[in-house]
Amino acid sequence: MSEDARDPVTMAAARLESAVEKLVAALSRPRPPAEEGDMVPRAEVAAMAERLDATIARLRLALAEEMRTGEREGE
Repeated sequence: MSEDARDPVTMAAARLESAVEKLVAALSRPRPPAEEGDMVPRAEVAAMAERLDATIARLRLALAEEMRTGEREGE
């Protein structure tokens, strides 16, 4: 296994990218018109979006810290 494959930040980025690809694929599929009871409440969608934004923010911070650490090690 390569060094990158074991790096937790690289693995987290790959999982996030995979999840986004799955969401895009799911949203791209044609769906029959939803009945009123089949709709996802806006509050649930907003909560999911907030969790995704928080996850992306944590990943960005981790990546930035990893890059700073790598730069310091390279000096």
